[in-house]
Amino acid sequence: MFAAPVVSGERLKRYIYHKICSELPEGPFCIVYMHSTVQKEDNSPGVTILRWIYEELPPEIKDRLQVIYFIHPGLRSRLVFATLGRFFLSGGLYWKIKYISRLQYLWEDIKKGEVEIPEFVQNHDDVLEHRPLTDYGIEPDPLHLTEVPNTAYSLGRYEERLTSREFMS
Repeated sequence: MFAAPVVSGERLKRYIYHKICSELPEGPFCIVYMHSTVQKEDNSPGVTILRWIYEELPPEIKDRLQVIYFIHPGLRSRLVFATLGRFFLSGGLYWKIKYISRLQYLWEDIKKGEVEIPEFVQNHDDVLEHRPLTDYGIEPDPLHLTEVPNTAYSLGRYEERLTSREFMS
């Protein structure tokens, strides 16, 4: 897998066209977009590039494209697509996007093993499995403090002063 800034929109478009036109058999197909571990615009192609690529596809290929599986969408991605997607994406593309928050839900539509899942996507899925609130944009422990081992509670050098106050009253 490669980060999007390394690859221009034009190069991404040529790559997708090559894969669709030369390697796909006839009949319906789907695209699986893995959004795992994306951090803002650092490695995300963006709505406008996706629209540009889709609009340039020949009509017969658009008709064959059944669904685009959007794996591990973050809250930001969901909001952008929900609010701006209707304006920036054609109706044909907008309604073909299916959000998949966990890989287990992908296997409801695609047979397990038909799609090669990179290790970093599987690892990200494993992390999310233990943090279900992230599906709703809630990060219960953003600093990962629950992973810090507990230490004994101590008042340090003031401990003696506090215990002696008990006897004063």
